[in-house]
Amino acid sequence: MNPQITPEIRSALEQHPVGPIRLDGDAEGGPVYLVRLDDLANLQELIDGRVRDALGDADDDIAAGRIVDWNPGEMKRLGRERSSGFDQS
Repeated sequence: MNPQITPEIRSALEQHPVGPIRLDGDAEGGPVYLVRLDDLANLQELIDGRVRDALGDADDDIAAGRIVDWNPGEMKRLGRERSSGFDQS
């Protein structure tokens, strides 16, 4: 089987030219990601970059006073709100 790239996947690749892209859908066994062959060698560097960016965002939030008391539900809500603008990778 040699699946073809759908218009949705092509659009996702154009919007996110670097790094893995999480695919939506009902996949058994966990999430499914699309990764370009060229990105495999740099995957750890890409992940580290995303973690650095997230930590920088967290530092900015703390500096700006955008903090909440320890409330897991509220923290999840804020995280989902923030990540809605990201490609879930």
